Amino acid sequence: MEESHTLVMNWRSAMLAIIMLCAMIPLGYLYSRKIERRAVAWLGALVMAAVVSGIPVVAGFAGAFDVWPGLTFLPVQMTLLLGPLVFFHARALMLGQPNGHYWWLLLPGAVYWIYQLWAFLFLGDHTAKWAFNEAVHYPYVLPAVFYAGLGLMAWALFAIWRMRTRYLAWLQDHYSDDDAFDPAWLMHLIAIGVPLVVVWALENFLGRIIGLNYAERFWAEFSVFVLLFFVSLEALARIQRPYPKMAEPRGPAATRSRDRSERDWSAEGLRLQAAVLENGWHLQPGLSLQELARRFGMNQAYVSRALNQGFRLSFSSFINGLRVEHAKVLLDEGRMSLLDVAMASGFGSKASFNRAFKLFSGLTPSAYRRAQTSQFP
Repeated sequence: MEESHTLVMNWRSAMLAIIMLCAMIPLGYLYSRKIERRAVAWLGALVMAAVVSGIPVVAGFAGAFDVWPGLTFLPVQMTLLLGPLVFFHARALMLGQPNGHYWWLLLPGAVYWIYQLWAFLFLGDHTAKWAFNEAVHYPYVLPAVFYAGLGLMAWALFAIWRMRTRYLAWLQDHYSDDDAFDPAWLMHLIAIGVPLVVVWALENFLGRIIGLNYAERFWAEFSVFVLLFFVSLEALARIQRPYPKMAEPRGPAATRSRDRSERDWSAEGLRLQAAVLENGWHLQPGLSLQELARRFGMNQAYVSRALNQGFRLSFSSFINGLRVEHAKVLLDEGRMSLLDVAMASGFGSKASFNRAFKLFSGLTPSAYRRAQTSQFP
């Protein structure tokens, strides 16, 4: 007599379904806030691809493949898309540019999806599908997909780290409050992504070495979606404002009276510094290279070169150095609180004031004030 099967939403499938839903909710809310929507959309696509890939696991624990064995090779595995999608998220966050020639990164995932669709629709009944799985899919295709997915994710995380390094250097050359725009969230993403990859790799290796059954894979699968849930929560907490993009429009072209190679960049830097001090532009919170170049009637590259070659300083270091000197005067007077000194000196927050002050003077503002008080009671 043929054994009958029923669909049961047991605790395993329920827990997985709940954590998968929880992983999507924060990103939906973040997208509705209209902050970095392109980057959030890519991150949402990443989480959605992971959730869709987890559908067979939820369905399997609920007994769906016993009830409908023809669901074998259901075309929902999108693990080859995870690496490219996280890379596109970081690229949208820092560059804001079309992905250009990087679209090819989606090709392996597309090919694998077409392969699944072919197997699902054209292999025949579940008996033929199971035979194909044993003969071809499990021994050959799955290992190739696993190593390709692992390689794509490792490459993506490394590429994000390199991109952020370049981005931080660019911020220093373009924004006085560069630390306010530090996409530290991406380092959190990498920190979460690494254990996620490790769990995924261990599950696959142990599954092949000791033959983990469906129930034994549960906690590994659950851990993956818990980490994805943390990714969503971190994104919601960290993406609070638009990030400047490295590809920004240039300001008005500078008038060049003589060849650049003949310029005295030290003198040019001093001339720009005198104008900044005279007008108090360094005391403007959030001052950018683009804004300063506009006020000078020059292009950004010219102003940046004058500061880089004239003072051997980035734009951020140049402006914050002037701000710290102004703050020292206010601290010496002793009439203002540290927060008021920070605001009056052009810093966007007390934290950025403390960091810059210690960087340029070797002391925190409070330690500097105490030292001055003890020296001149």
